[in-house]
Amino acid sequence: MSRENSPLIVGDFWLDKRRDGKSPEIWQIATARDRTVVYRSTKCRDVTKAGAVLRAFEAASRSNTPQSTEEAELLPHLFHYLREQGPDIHRIDTVKSSYRAWIGWLMQDDLGTGAHVIDINKVTTARFRRWRMGPHEWKVTWNGKLYCHRSKGVSGEAVQRNIEDLRSALNHAEAAGRIRAAPKIPSVDKLLRSAPRSLTLTPKQLGAIVAFADQEPAVQCWLWLMIGTGVRPDAALAFRPSSQWHGAVIDLHPVGWPRTNKRNPVVPVIAPLKSVLEDWPSDAEVRSRKTWWRTMRSKLDIPIAVIPKTIRHTVATHLRNSEVPGEQISALLGHKDLRDRLERTSEIYAHPDPLKMRATCRALTKLWTLVEREADKWRADHLLTITDDNNKIIVKRDRSKR
Repeated sequence: MSRENSPLIVGDFWLDKRRDGKSPEIWQIATARDRTVVYRSTKCRDVTKAGAVLRAFEAASRSNTPQSTEEAELLPHLFHYLREQGPDIHRIDTVKSSYRAWIGWLMQDDLGTGAHVIDINKVTTARFRRWRMGPHEWKVTWNGKLYCHRSKGVSGEAVQRNIEDLRSALNHAEAAGRIRAAPKIPSVDKLLRSAPRSLTLTPKQLGAIVAFADQEPAVQCWLWLMIGTGVRPDAALAFRPSSQWHGAVIDLHPVGWPRTNKRNPVVPVIAPLKSVLEDWPSDAEVRSRKTWWRTMRSKLDIPIAVIPKTIRHTVATHLRNSEVPGEQISALLGHKDLRDRLERTSEIYAHPDPLKMRATCRALTKLWTLVEREADKWRADHLLTITDDNNKIIVKRDRSKR
């Protein structure tokens, strides 16, 4: 059909059907180029859905040229950021999840998915925050896959991460010259954010968690690494002994990760951890263990507030209660000890020696022994089986039959 007869014209593009007769039911995005018509499939048979694809495509095309915040649509800049900065972001899945939340909200808000950059201000951000912190759900198609999300409400910290991810995209757009100035997006009020977690796990709980992973060596190694070093959960997921284990010490900073304020230090290897490192499974490389963690919490009746990082808090608390010097705890966790004048004076010349952290090694070994003992007790009292459909069943052993 001719451009004039198209059901929708947006800028230099219009909806059309291929003139060679191929894919007659699929709407195409057509544009004139060098006296010819170039087609791009919308992969849609419905004209309304095809129109939405056309509008998004046209907005993305315009977004590559400098625009004011009044002209620039928001969503194309999220995808520019993912495409251009994605390879340098180790938590890229979290960023994508944030953007799906923003899109899900826009689909339900008066702004709509055609919102402009200037629309993101104090008022609209507050609407987004209230929506996220209350019961909500959304369905967003992303790279051809439908993502469905339902929540009873997230924490203020989760909303803050969503806001920071949006800021990153708009700051990138400004740096790339696509928009003149990124808007100032307000943060979530500190009164609405989560208080620091004070929750820790007992050796009995840790032992049950470790024993629950008996049939999954990769998960169990991940748990033992966190217990034996206090490493952050995401860094533990990325740990590779072949490149990070150096005899008596471990470099907890994953290869290829950028150096940030969240330091992953070089730490000592306690004796019981060595056998775990020697038998480290080759299939341990995963991006997340969220599903496993949720299942474990449910089966073991672990409080929902317990997250993988709770193990790190537990290790730190055990070290403190064991009267390990503060500078050693800070060195193990990669934190700055504000009481340590050397730390405040210079981070270049005065480095802690992981081979001289004897008090830390003693305390970690003691914690390991306690957890191992409790794991054996749990195994003696429980039988764990995994069905063909990966359902985990725990049966309490009958002591009277022993």
